[in-house]
Amino acid sequence: MKELFLDRKFVFLWLALAASGLGSTFATFSISWLVYDMTGSKMAMGSIWLSFMLPNIMIQMFAGPYLDRWDRKKVMIFSEWFRAAVFLIPIILLPLGLLQSWHLYLVSVAIGLAQPLFYPASMAYVADILPKDKLTKGNSILEGTGQLMTLLGPTLGGILISAFHVELVLIVLISALGIAGVLLMMNPSSKKEKVEQRESWFVQFKEGLQFFRIYPVLFWVGVMMMFINFSSGAAQPMFLPYITDELGGTAFQYGLFTSAFSLGMVGGSLVTGTLKEPKNRKRVMLGSLFMNGLFLLGLAWTPYYWVAVVFSFGQGLFAFIFNINNTTLYQQRVPDHLRGRVFSVRILLAQAGIPFGAALGGVFAEVFSIPLLFAVLGMLTIITNLICWMHPIFEKLNDQTIVKTEEHKVSQ
Repeated sequence: MKELFLDRKFVFLWLALAASGLGSTFATFSISWLVYDMTGSKMAMGSIWLSFMLPNIMIQMFAGPYLDRWDRKKVMIFSEWFRAAVFLIPIILLPLGLLQSWHLYLVSVAIGLAQPLFYPASMAYVADILPKDKLTKGNSILEGTGQLMTLLGPTLGGILISAFHVELVLIVLISALGIAGVLLMMNPSSKKEKVEQRESWFVQFKEGLQFFRIYPVLFWVGVMMMFINFSSGAAQPMFLPYITDELGGTAFQYGLFTSAFSLGMVGGSLVTGTLKEPKNRKRVMLGSLFMNGLFLLGLAWTPYYWVAVVFSFGQGLFAFIFNINNTTLYQQRVPDHLRGRVFSVRILLAQAGIPFGAALGGVFAEVFSIPLLFAVLGMLTIITNLICWMHPIFEKLNDQTIVKTEEHKVSQ
């Protein structure tokens, strides 16, 4: 890992993603707190996530093919500064007593338009500045540092809300996103293939889809993640009412619960960063998601806050192990000129289940209960993983010879 910190480009990207991670965590925390504080409704918690995810998915669909044409660094800078500007709405209206719930939905939609540009561009940009043999360790450092920031964010956000109010959280998040953009300006522009004839959006998006015909296992991983993220989309908006209503917690305890998830992800970064790349990727990836389902079931059954914190830590640990192996799998197999559009299709597939989960999860929790919701979602995650484990296509996750043969097909 030492040689990565001697690389100026990597260090600036590392610091920028750290600032972005803190700002993004504060954004989620502050919006969730404000919505539930103003409405007290579980359905409102689900709908605010829905208002974020629907434009998120639309942008993934239509902007993805152009990420290979645009300068990825400039795309990331735009995303950071646009989100910082949008949060000026609540920071101005809240002290004046003019902030209403529809303003928060407007902010959520705007973030949903800008944030999905950042993640696929950053994943592709990492592969621009690092050689392939350093991608796993580089991804581990970047993801781990981002999660360290999100580890600090919820706990710090809970402290700031308890001591000062949510305005200070908004000020910090605007500053963090602004600084991230400045740091990214220090780096060189991304590599771009020179294209004589500019293809239409449909042709470029179709190319991203066609890549999944060459690697069908990547398509089915995306489908699997659609079901897993349905559970995640239904569960995450409910964590605030789960801690405050079901377990009788405070803003600080909610922040600590959320930080435990990030602490687990930091632990996952240490594991993936120090160990060699796994030989049995199928066992690692599917096993990690199976454990996540078990911990979600645990949240449904425990009446104890500190046990819930431990379960949250376990979810973060195994979520990171899955994510880092999944991301590296794509980076190793996707050619440079296709990365932006393929990553966008991948994220579109994976995130398609989130808005449905957010919408249905809020209704289910309002009608029945949050513990019952978590129990159903945990079982859905476990059953999905068992089906994938038995399906022969997922054996291809362990195929080490597919890279050379299939890259040759792509070049043709």
